[in-house]
Amino acid sequence: EEYECWISDGSSSKGKNIFYDHLVETRNYLQERIHEKTGKEKLDGWIVCGSGLATLPDSTEIEIIDRIPIKEIPNWYEPQAKGHGKEVIIAMIKGQLVDIQIGRAHIYDTNNSPEHLKMITAPLIVAKGLGVNWIVTTNAAGVLENGMIEKGDVVVDADYVNQFGANPLMGPNDDRLGTRFPGKGDVADPEIYRRLEGLIPERNLHIGIYSLKDNAPFYEGGADVLTGIYRDLLDQNPWLVQAFGMSFAMEAMVMQHFNKHPVDINGFDRRVHWIGLTAATNIIKKPIAPTKAALREGKIEIANETNHEEVLEGATDAEKILIPNIIKLCESFTENPLSPIV
Repeated sequence: EEYECWISDGSSSKGKNIFYDHLVETRNYLQERIHEKTGKEKLDGWIVCGSGLATLPDSTEIEIIDRIPIKEIPNWYEPQAKGHGKEVIIAMIKGQLVDIQIGRAHIYDTNNSPEHLKMITAPLIVAKGLGVNWIVTTNAAGVLENGMIEKGDVVVDADYVNQFGANPLMGPNDDRLGTRFPGKGDVADPEIYRRLEGLIPERNLHIGIYSLKDNAPFYEGGADVLTGIYRDLLDQNPWLVQAFGMSFAMEAMVMQHFNKHPVDINGFDRRVHWIGLTAATNIIKKPIAPTKAALREGKIEIANETNHEEVLEGATDAEKILIPNIIKLCESFTENPLSPIV
């Protein structure tokens, strides 16, 4: 097993130390590369480029300092999905020194154990150890039709539902990384959101709730959509977007795992400014209940007739909105730094 070194041998204390030691090893490797190329040891920010932001490094407004193939990075889980790159890029974006993580590994790339789920979300912990002040993650997902959202629009993930059950916080807690029982507040950073409101046209910027339905590489069906969000929330806000994907919820749980008063000498338990952005890559029709007659005629409607090619096409549409505005967002961080977190 390529990643066996991350997995506990049955001893909870040894298992925690294996994971922590590998976080340090990964952080130190990237820190040395950053120092070698820039003379600095800390970053300003970290950007995860999912399917909705894959070509960000191609922008002429970004200064590429170094490209690091993930095969060279110790303990880095390799993405398998088409559309997810396999490198980490050190770059300067409008005065912000950042690492751009091209692509991510997903649940379906793993054996579904909590140990492997820790591994695929570890880059976000490493980012905190590199001193970042902010993190922006992006992902592509299908969204339920609500009369407002269109393919290529951007959804700010204000909350999430993990229907899968397993998660990267299962198992013995390492107090150096965060509290045993984290809360679920502040999924989206209000300060970053306010800045995005000033950049992205209102018709293209939405807020929503992201549902992780299971661990399989399947696009969601009608039953998944209907169990995604509590009806009361839509009654209160009919423009709330329901997004369905395979990544964000796991990252959200890791980002909410911190200590209010940090204790870790490597900074892995710090809270940072963070926001998750979903590119609406396909619009899901509201499901119609199957009937005996429809089944008899072979006419049961599929709520989400999509495929990976359509998702990548929708991500390309979203890049037209996301890429220039992520660059402008970085510029705003330089001109008007984010407030300190207390």
